[in-house]
Amino acid sequence: MKEVELRIGNWVEIKDQEVKTYAQVEGTGNLQQVAGQLWSIEELEPIALTDEWLDRFGFNDYWFKQYEFTNWGIKVRKDPYAISETKWIVFHGFANQFSELVSLKHVHQLQNLFYCLSGEELTIKE
Repeated sequence: MKEVELRIGNWVEIKDQEVKTYAQVEGTGNLQQVAGQLWSIEELEPIALTDEWLDRFGFNDYWFKQYEFTNWGIKVRKDPYAISETKWIVFHGFANQFSELVSLKHVHQLQNLFYCLSGEELTIKE
């Protein structure tokens, strides 16, 4: 993960914590402000995009682990050709006209893409 990939509001994992710690970026620059402290980019890790994270963001599992965010015409499905790691393919469109946009692996990448497509932040649904 590179500094330029992070925006305020992105979810990251803080490395070397006794308990797995996820937090949102609160400020960016040479040091990233996360959970009220300053961290170097080397002290932060991207979070792997999983079914659980898609669910937390409000994506609906509409068919066999294929997810959609209906308000913005965004669909996400696991890449069937990814062998060594889980990758997700993102599609955008409406009705039955969807185009493949990009392959993603991390939560912050999905957050950034969602913002680019919708102009809104992707937030965790309660």
